[in-house]
This record gives sequence, C-alpha cells and structure tokens, in this order.
Amino acid sequence: MKTHSTIKNKQTPVAFHHQLVEQMVQDAKPAGVLLRPAVQWILWLASSLLVMAFFWMRLGIQPDLFRIMNQIPPLFFIFSAFVGASLAAWEAISSSVPGRQTGRFYRVLAVLALIALISIPFIFFVHTESLQWGRALSDDTGCVEGVSFSGLIPWIFMGWMLSRNASFNPLWTGAWSGVSAFLTGTITIQIHCPNWEMNHVLMAHLLPAAIGTLLVSLLGSFWFSRWKK
Repeated sequence: MKTHSTIKNKQTPVAFHHQLVEQMVQDAKPAGVLLRPAVQWILWLASSLLVMAFFWMRLGIQPDLFRIMNQIPPLFFIFSAFVGASLAAWEAISSSVPGRQTGRFYRVLAVLALIALISIPFIFFVHTESLQWGRALSDDTGCVEGVSFSGLIPWIFMGWMLSRNASFNPLWTGAWSGVSAFLTGTITIQIHCPNWEMNHVLMAHLLPAAIGTLLVSLLGSFWFSRWKK
C-alpha cells in the first residue's frame, strides 16, 4: 500500500499539469493573424493616400501647385516630408513586431529627412520682415485644424494595426507612428495651402505636427502596451 500510494502521489502533479494545460487551451481565444510588416506598411500607405485624397477633394489644392512644384525648395520640402513619414511608419511597425526591429540605417535616414524638412523653410522659404510667430497663427485660415485632423485619422487606423502587434517599447512605437501620421497631415495641408512663407509653414504646418506627435506618443505608450496586461 505504501509503494502504491507513493507512485500515485508522484503522478498527481503530472496529471494536474496536463489537466491545467488542457483547460487553458480550451479557454484560450483564437489568436489573430499577424500581418507581415511589409503588408502593414502598404496598408498604412494606402490608407494615408486615401485620407489625403479625401481632404484634397473637400478642401481643394492650391491653384498654382504645378508651377510651385517645379521649384526645388517646395518640391524638396514635400519629398522630405513623404520620405520622413514613410520611414517613420516603417520604424513604428517594425518596433511593434518582436524580432523585426530595423537597424540604425533606417533610423538615421528618418532623422536626416526630419532635419531637412525643418531646415528647408529657414533656408529657402520667404521670410517676413519681422519674425512675428504669433501673427502666423492669428492669420491662419484653418491649417492647424487641417494638419491635426488629416493626421489623426490615419494615426487611428495605424494605431489599430499596431495594437494587434506586441510592441516591447510602446513609447517609441507611438512616437514613430505619430511622426508618420502627422507628416502626412502636413503634406495634405501644404498641397492645399498657397502660403509658403517660413513663419506660416513652421507655425501652422509643422508645429501642429510636432504637438500632435507628442500627444499620440503618450497615448500610444498605453494603447500599444495592452498586450502585456
């Protein structure tokens, strides 16, 4: 009897373990399909282009856009914003997928694109006689709201995609996703707005993008860490 009882006691933890595993498997919900990072980036690009097209249809584009785009500084500004948004979107997606983090090369390119974007207005755009930053905002005709809303909509869609991943650093994921979304908002309004003065571009187009990025970075740090809870 003693030998049989000892064997039974030794087998009990094993049986309990198997029973616990079976119960966990039965109670577990089906795991969602994780899209490949490249597919997620294509979905981000498609959704961003659709949002931009929607706002252009509603707001219109500036009348002499094609003439302005033949000039190097405006063209380089839009190009830098698009490259920065694309690289930032890739960084956001990669940082939210374990084992898919990009190397330093892409981050350096993204930072250089952002530096170029901020530098171009200072170097090439028309300067007013006095740097009246407050007046640039008071003369605004809806650009701040336009950048905010046209950036927030693609960020919500991108945030939904990223929240289905498993970001190990939600703050960086939120920051990169904010940069990508609000730079698309800057592109959208810059194509619409005919004002290319330095003060206006910095205060009404780039400053709202920076503030929006900061806010969604904090929001994303909580949203993208849901999987840990």
